[in-house]
Amino acid sequence: MNASVPLVTALALGALLLGCAQQPTGPEREPASASESAEPASDTADAARAPEPEAAQPAPTRPFTSDTLYALLAAEIAGSRQQFDIALSNYLQQAHQTRDPQVAARATHIARFLSANNALLDAALLWVEIAPDDTEAQLNAALALVQNGRLQEAFELSRQLQAKGEHTLFQNIAASAAEATDTQRERLIDGYLALLEEYPEHQKLLIGTGLLMQQQGDLEPALSYASRALKEAPDSVAATILKATLLNQLERSDEALQTVVGALEDNPESLRLRLQYARLLTQHDLAMAQEQFEVLVRQEPRDPDLRLSLGIVALERGDTETAQTSFESLLDSGEHASSANFYLGQLAEQQGQNEEALLYYLQVEPGSDFLQATINIMELLIDSGQLEAANDHMNRMRNRFPDQAADLYLFQARVLLQKGHEESAEALLGNALEAHPTHSDLLYSRAMLYDQQGRLEAAERDLRNILTYDPHNATALNALGYILTDKTDRHEEAFELIRQALALNPEEPAILDSMGWVLYNLGRPEEALPYLQDAMNAYPDQEIAAHLGEVLWQLGQKEEARAVWQQGLETDPDSELIPATRERLGVDAEAADQ
Repeated sequence: MNASVPLVTALALGALLLGCAQQPTGPEREPASASESAEPASDTADAARAPEPEAAQPAPTRPFTSDTLYALLAAEIAGSRQQFDIALSNYLQQAHQTRDPQVAARATHIARFLSANNALLDAALLWVEIAPDDTEAQLNAALALVQNGRLQEAFELSRQLQAKGEHTLFQNIAASAAEATDTQRERLIDGYLALLEEYPEHQKLLIGTGLLMQQQGDLEPALSYASRALKEAPDSVAATILKATLLNQLERSDEALQTVVGALEDNPESLRLRLQYARLLTQHDLAMAQEQFEVLVRQEPRDPDLRLSLGIVALERGDTETAQTSFESLLDSGEHASSANFYLGQLAEQQGQNEEALLYYLQVEPGSDFLQATINIMELLIDSGQLEAANDHMNRMRNRFPDQAADLYLFQARVLLQKGHEESAEALLGNALEAHPTHSDLLYSRAMLYDQQGRLEAAERDLRNILTYDPHNATALNALGYILTDKTDRHEEAFELIRQALALNPEEPAILDSMGWVLYNLGRPEEALPYLQDAMNAYPDQEIAAHLGEVLWQLGQKEEARAVWQQGLETDPDSELIPATRERLGVDAEAADQ
């Protein structure tokens, strides 16, 4: 027997989950790290706070089967027991079965509360499909689309909301487009510009257009839209931050600082403005930046991001007392513990407390500081004569993180080479390649080691092995070509390899240098010259300077050659290659004769 119960009755029977489902998710906090770039906050806050229909609101009476009623009541009971995954699953299932807007709305709100993005998108799109003219359904669907990177669809829904005079997500869509492709952003920009013709004074459209153009690298037009947004809303924090960021990117740092300082004078309690001011100051005046972060920490003493930023700035300034206090307070609170341990390890190292530094580094968990902490551990152990302990530590790391084993081998080999343990590095790379025989970076590292040892056949073998598995590896093509032209007379073969590398990566300075050098070795110095000049302009390295200087010298441009060599020596005063080149060409002897 299938009983039928009205929807209003079903929802009114269970209100236990309502409090949880209705809690708004606040706007995403802006990160406080001193190293992060500033960006206007998105306009998700109001959307996230969109009101949920009350359970007892009048609604069309709709018969429910007993199975549906049971599933909804089970969901409410599960919610009261904090079994929210069961509650969500039941509501989502019943939303699809009943196609009832209130059930779909409840499923959407529960999914948002749980940050279950896939379920949120499913429920929100179902809700707007069932109730296409419902403003709240449109807003929730737009927000879910943004969170899932479907920005063009979110823009279309926001455009419909704008036509009704409702809340929109234009600023949030633009902020989320940082991860989109250039083509996707261009399409969004076209939509924003078309809509601005209808609403030329719409602040969030102006800010969103500025953000999109900033992401495309069109900084001057982006600045004009930020300025227009500020003209429409002089108190807009988002527009102020966007304008200041753009001015800074355009290397107009004084104007950027003035923009934020002026806004802070009018709104001294704004955390976002002061944070932007502190971030800008990190690029110009660390002492003033630290002062601002100290103000921020006093305003928000429980904010771990601000305290971490204060510690980092103080550490860079050499204010070890403030840095140590900041990082230790993070350890006490359990926030950013890995970063705090990493920086405390650095402090201990600076103070010569190597054993204490090791203890801190060993507590750094996988994340942004993990690999550097691992390298620091190796260096400390090797420097203290504990090579075996360093190798044992790296073996434990590879057992603990097998997915990162190859990278850990690479880092270990580089440290061993830097510390002069060539034999250990070669043995390690051999072991690594037994476990990862086709790993290009491992093969390349061993090839470079063989090259340094003068074992050209072994180096060529490893590089050709890379090209067997990865024939379009520009780095391996270039390295092999350079070795052949620099250390053998196989210049034609080298030219073909370097030509392929250059076709794959035409702006890489190392490959431009190789092309210039092989052309010179082929007796074509006039053709070599522009490649070497481009390489030197892009990356003024002492090796490139040695090559360019030699070509200029042989072309009779001797003053230019001397200037280039001098530039290379200023870049690397310890260069052995430039003096050797000058000696081989008899430059110093010629100068003495004159």
